[in-house]
Amino acid sequence: MAIDVQEVVSGGAETIVKPSTMAFCAATMAPEPVIPKPLLSFVSHSEINWLTPERILLRRNTPEDNLGLVASYQWLYEHTEADILVYAHDDVEMHEVGWDQRIVKEFADPHVGVVGLGGGLIHGSDDLYKRPYQLQQLARFEYLSNTDDAEAHGTRFTGSREAAVLDGFVLVVRRSLLDRAGGWPVSHLRFHNYDYWICCIAHRLHYTVRVVGISSKHLGGRTSTTQAYQEWAARQGMTDQQDHEHAHRWLYDNFRDVLPWRVETNHDGNHR
Repeated sequence: MAIDVQEVVSGGAETIVKPSTMAFCAATMAPEPVIPKPLLSFVSHSEINWLTPERILLRRNTPEDNLGLVASYQWLYEHTEADILVYAHDDVEMHEVGWDQRIVKEFADPHVGVVGLGGGLIHGSDDLYKRPYQLQQLARFEYLSNTDDAEAHGTRFTGSREAAVLDGFVLVVRRSLLDRAGGWPVSHLRFHNYDYWICCIAHRLHYTVRVVGISSKHLGGRTSTTQAYQEWAARQGMTDQQDHEHAHRWLYDNFRDVLPWRVETNHDGNHR
């Protein structure tokens, strides 16, 4: 799949095929013109001539104008026409040169809808919808990643393969998937379960979900644990804990057709 950041238009009677475009997107509380240092590591480790600091698309939230994560992702979706959207938390460090080459390779398959750097092969427990609802029934299992602390969360994995569900620290989404889904579900989700949702909607719309074991580091926990975030969450009408519980229940109520979801687990770990 070709990647080009330049807009190509049709001229006269001659039809020009426009290469696929990719946008790098993040939400941040960093003030203008600061670019969070971790995000610059994606630039320095890129091998395709498409990503520069100036091409990082940021939704800059402030205490007075904070959309929250899911609405920020919707804002970013609305502010680019790229075919492939790379969503990253602003506290993720990229450690692998050529990470973007590996991502592009995944999207060469038109059936691939979303790719992540960490993901589980099982989404949902065996008793999901068979016993009374419990939040823990929506857990992910058989988690694979190549983050610096991969073993603390599951199994270290350097290959690429199909997954059931992904972790949200990096999500690369095909635009057509979001188009068909009507964008991010901003009326239902604010901060939690957006990663579960994008995988569930991908399954429903018959896209494939993939995990790629790219070397990286997710610092994590730097937003939801802050006093400023807790106060913002409360101003939205729910505490963070209530929002967490609401997001799980909404997913449970609305995705019975694709949950639980499992992919083959007897894999060698590092091959398709």
